[in-house]
Amino acid sequence: MRVLLSVFLLSDAWAAGPGAAGPGAAGPGAAEPPAQKPRIAVVLDDFGLTYKKNVPDDKWMALKWPATFAVMPSSPLTKSAAKAALASGHELIIHFPFDPFLRLELPKDRVSPADLDKVTKLWQKCLSDIPGAVGVNNHRSEKATRNRPLMEAFMGLVKAQGMYFVDSWVSPKSVAKDEAAKAGLKTGRGTVFIDEAKRHDKAFCVRMLRRAATHARKHGWAIAIGHHYFQGTYDCLAEEAPKLQAEGFEFVPASAVVR
Repeated sequence: MRVLLSVFLLSDAWAAGPGAAGPGAAGPGAAEPPAQKPRIAVVLDDFGLTYKKNVPDDKWMALKWPATFAVMPSSPLTKSAAKAALASGHELIIHFPFDPFLRLELPKDRVSPADLDKVTKLWQKCLSDIPGAVGVNNHRSEKATRNRPLMEAFMGLVKAQGMYFVDSWVSPKSVAKDEAAKAGLKTGRGTVFIDEAKRHDKAFCVRMLRRAATHARKHGWAIAIGHHYFQGTYDCLAEEAPKLQAEGFEFVPASAVVR
């Protein structure tokens, strides 16, 4: 299965991040609140899907810092992966695939009944097979996330469950985060991908994770997205996360950085 991934950095336009103090947050003479550590949320996609050289899921579940596990629907391993992720104490979200998985029509000015039916049925299956999920991010879906009518309709489904939405930002023209915000969801956008289909060695992951840390140092937060398949990604996170913690960074679930 081909994984199309690109590295995107967030624009400074959405840079304040959670926890930013507003005007008048502390009056004269008030004690200064402790400075919040820069936060990094690591989202690991595609749990429930397997490839030949997968890192065993139990190694991910044993991570000593909070991570977010995104589980794919409609896989023979979906239910078991979701159950294990929930039992691990890490955050569980739905990794929702639009195109090319659902073969959508995607008219520009409306949502076709056929598209809405496909999306709604898969969403209902997600809720049944991935209980305990608190958020959603998109799997691929380069075309769907650019389609405003579909994103508006989908965010209504997500809002009804009280979940948050992370735009994986596989397309720079994505409107998914914008529509999530309009719907009143807590939302965010991926800062970097720490691995790719053709670049998943440890050195690449370290470089991208450090790029996420630079963003977090500047803006207070970053969302780093990777995949559970790759040994290089696991080795990178196992080694670099403690180093970054020692440097003053905090690893948090994605729910801690969406707003």
